[in-house]
Amino acid sequence: MSGQRLTIRFSDSEWTALERSAAGRPVSTFARQKLIGDKAEKRQSTRRPQASDVLLAQILAALGSSDLSKNMREIAEGMQNGTLPQSDDIARDIRAACLAVEKIRYDLIRALGVKPE
Repeated sequence: MSGQRLTIRFSDSEWTALERSAAGRPVSTFARQKLIGDKAEKRQSTRRPQASDVLLAQILAALGSSDLSKNMREIAEGMQNGTLPQSDDIARDIRAACLAVEKIRYDLIRALGVKPE
C-alpha cells in the first residue's frame, strides 16, 4: 500500500503525553486513529526482525552450510568401521561433539520459531 507521509515534531513532554495516551500501542497508530477515526483503513502490520533474530538466522545459516555435523559423523563412522585410528576417548569426544552440534541446531531453530525440516 502506498500513500503519503505526515511528519510532525513534538517536544519531549508532548511525546511523553502521546505515549501515555497511546497506552502501549505505537504512537503513530494512536495518532492515526485520533486524526481519521473510524474511516481509517486497516493497515497491514509488518514484523521487523530484531537484531537477535537476525544474528540467530545468520548463525543457523552458517551452521547449515558448513556440513560440520555431517563431517563429524563421517569421522565417527570411519573410526567405528576401522578406516581411522580409534581410541575410546576420541570416539566419545567426537560423538559428544556431534550431539552438541545437533543440539545447537535444534536450539537455534526453536529460538527462531522455524519448523525443522
